[in-house]
Amino acid sequence: MTAAVLLLCLAALAWPTAAGTPAEEARLYVLSDLDQVDLSPKTVQVEIYVAPASELQPFVEVFPLVWAEVQNFYARLGVNLVRLQGQAQPRPLAPAERLRLEVLTQKEWLNRSFQAFNVPSPFRPSFLAVCRNKYAFAHLPLSVIHFSFARFREELFRPEPGAAPLNRHLLANLLIHELGHLLGLYHAHEFTDDPIEELLPDRKTPNFMSHYLMHAGSLGFVPLQKQIIHSYLSKGKVFEQYRRVDFDPMRYLELIKKYNGFKEPAKAKETDEAE
Repeated sequence: MTAAVLLLCLAALAWPTAAGTPAEEARLYVLSDLDQVDLSPKTVQVEIYVAPASELQPFVEVFPLVWAEVQNFYARLGVNLVRLQGQAQPRPLAPAERLRLEVLTQKEWLNRSFQAFNVPSPFRPSFLAVCRNKYAFAHLPLSVIHFSFARFREELFRPEPGAAPLNRHLLANLLIHELGHLLGLYHAHEFTDDPIEELLPDRKTPNFMSHYLMHAGSLGFVPLQKQIIHSYLSKGKVFEQYRRVDFDPMRYLELIKKYNGFKEPAKAKETDEAE
């Protein structure tokens, strides 16, 4: 039996499928003790689907270089991303195993977002206001990222004479960030006193789960984020944390806050990046 298989078996024994006692729940959601994390290289499949629309042709042209940057970043974390050609209808997707990026027109993106967030028709105008400066959402329960490339390009690289050309590094940063959500990570700005800060100790390098994605240089990460990802991908403690809440990120954050004693910022930051 390999070490990886053994760790999976031990994790299954340590965390029963039942809800458990309050004490068991408390031990499960403490991030300072993730049990023994298997840090061996992991492979994750990612379906890439680009809707057939002329406005998405610039994305198609730049994507090979963008994907290479995304792969290189996750290789630093010990994660091998395998690109699969996606069709209009996704093949079976699964958390921590097979994910999907959908690059859509603005209209398609809105429709998919309405469905993913289960927004009834009367509340859609309000939801549109929330989406005013957004162009991507990562839906952990669906294992899918919905991305409005046209909106991204309009917000950051307005197609006007003299405007800045499309920057593949910023596009790569966005995809790196959104994939982080599908690998079990939360925003670096969620709490003021957790070990995940928006800037690394050098105070120059942005954390890849921070607000600062429009950074010309490389993004970085902290050791806890690597441990969270590998615990999630190896179906360890972090995966069980999410499984207990049906992969609902908001419920997950509530429990992380409760059992780690984390504090939220006094005032939410304004941001132009995706969620």
